[in-house]
Parts: sequence; C-alpha cells; structure tokens
Amino acid sequence: MLTISASKLKDYASAIFAAGGAAEDDAGIVGDALVDANLAGHDSHGVMRIPNYVGWMEQKLINVEAELKVVADAEAFAVVDCDWGFGQVMGREATDLAIAKAFNSGAASVAGRNCCHLGRLGDYPAMAAHEGMVAVMFINTHGGGKIVAPFGGIERRLSANPIAIGIPRAQGPIVVDVSTCSIAEGKVRNMRTAGQPVPAGCIIDAEGNPSTDANDFYGPPPGALLPFGGHKGFALGLAADILAGALSGAGCSRPGVDRIGNSFLITVIDIAQMRDRGQFDEDVHNLVEHVKSSKLAPGVDEILVPREPESRTQERRERDGIPIHEATWAALAEVAGKYGVAVPAIE
Repeated sequence: MLTISASKLKDYASAIFAAGGAAEDDAGIVGDALVDANLAGHDSHGVMRIPNYVGWMEQKLINVEAELKVVADAEAFAVVDCDWGFGQVMGREATDLAIAKAFNSGAASVAGRNCCHLGRLGDYPAMAAHEGMVAVMFINTHGGGKIVAPFGGIERRLSANPIAIGIPRAQGPIVVDVSTCSIAEGKVRNMRTAGQPVPAGCIIDAEGNPSTDANDFYGPPPGALLPFGGHKGFALGLAADILAGALSGAGCSRPGVDRIGNSFLITVIDIAQMRDRGQFDEDVHNLVEHVKSSKLAPGVDEILVPREPESRTQERRERDGIPIHEATWAALAEVAGKYGVAVPAIE
C-alpha cells in the first residue's frame, strides 16, 4: 500500500481531468470530490474511479461542455436535465437549486436525469446540512447498471440505489449514506484488487450460491449483490428506484439499457421555517447523548453516530496521508501517461 497527501492527490486528479478535456473548474470539483471520498475512508468512491471517468470522457459518455437545464419549474420543485455532465458538478448545481428554493418556500425538491456518476451521495445532503437544512436524496442508475438481485431472486434486477440523509449538528452534520444493497460494488472491486474475501452474506454467484469470492460477482457468468436486511433493503431499493427514476423521467431499472448514469431526487427542508432552530438543535443533541449513554457491547469502546467515523478517518488521513493500493496507483499512472501528466512522488 502506498501513501500520498490529499493536496498532492487532488492536484494530480484535477490535472488528469483537465488534460483529458474537462474545463479547469470542473476538473477541480471532480478531483476534489473523489479525493474527499478517500479522505473519509470511502475508497470505493475515490480516485479508483478516475480511469473509468476518463474512459467515459473519451467515449463521449461524459459531456465536458454540459450545462444544467431546468425543464420544469415551480416555487417548491424543479426537474433538471444534466446534459450528461460530470455528476459531481451537476449534482452540486442541482443541490444548490434545491437549497435556494427551500430558502424561499420552506421546502423544495429537485429531480434530475441524464447525469453521469454522482460519486459519494452523502456529499449532497451534507451541503444542505451546512446551510442549516435537512435533506434526503435518492438515486438510481438511469435504468441500467443492474447489479442487485431482488429478495427471493438470483438475477440482477436493481442497481445499488443508495439513499442519503443530511442533518445539521453543532459538532458537524449527521450524514447517512447507505446503499440498499449489502455492500457497494466499488468495495467489492477493491477487495478483488487486494485479493481479499467479500464479507459473507453480500454476494451470490450466477447459480445463486452464497460466495465470498469477488470473482463470482463479476463472472463470467456474473453473480449479484444481495439487498441488505433481506426484504427490507429490497423494499427501500425498489422505492429509491421509483423516486429517482420515475419522478425525474429517466425511468426505472429495466432491460435493454446499456448507458449507465444517475437520476435523482433531492428534497431539502429549511428547519428555521418549520420550528425554532435552537430547539431543533437541542433535540438532536439530546438524542445523540441519549444514544451514546447506552451500555457498551463487549469489545466496543464508544458509540458513534453517522459521519463521526468518516470525520475521524479524515483527520487521520489528512495527517498521515491517503493509502492507495499499488494496482490503483498503476492504473492512475497509465491514464496520466496517456495525457502527459506527471506522476507525483509518493510519501
């Protein structure tokens, strides 16, 4: 495992995207977002994605000249077409629109379609939380990207269909960001790269047999991810597919869709227009303290609420550097070499 500083890795990522044809501002937004995912410990949504993104740019599947288009508009909602632009760019613009509408109307929803990979979903509700708002977001993969078997089935029928929630808190926002499947595909990919087993109960092979071998998921023939919590995760994944796909106009998971993108729905609520903000903060604080006061299970030192593990990982990685697997670093170097970008020295 190699180690590199976050600042150096952000410069490297941005330089690759700019050399590949992205506008300078967009290259910085995307590069920073990927490295921020690494900083938080979510390497599955970090710089390992760069070769995929550059490949999509080369295939014109990412439109580097995209502009967000509002195709339906009202005081408390909008539908936007992302013109197949970078997800991290379009997702932030759509979230800014939802926040602005919520400031005016108290609550607002924005649905979007034709968006490339959004990256780490929790980033967007966190934006609202930093503005003193709560937010919930659903995404699907535009009808393609089917990797999850339905409860009771063994064939791929749904995408990971994550759900994210952001809640403001004085000590830093609470951010819930969960796939409705048992494990993110990117984590399975990292395990395959590292030669590590997949946790039990996460994947099945093509015959529906439980497996811990990442190769059984990818095939050929391919297996599938399982929904988390059995029928509960399946139900949430189905609902997310509908809310993100059907409301945005992108459509839900279905046969015959090859292009993988994201469609989404984000709903933002301005707390101050619903109740006294101080009282809200007190309720959140008291709940967290109540939860943390529980007697600890054997081997557990502390109860953490969502976002606290990521915050601690970020502090450590900002201090010590970001670990990068040798295979991932080699893949980045190959892309960089193609575009004449110098590979930075590692620590």
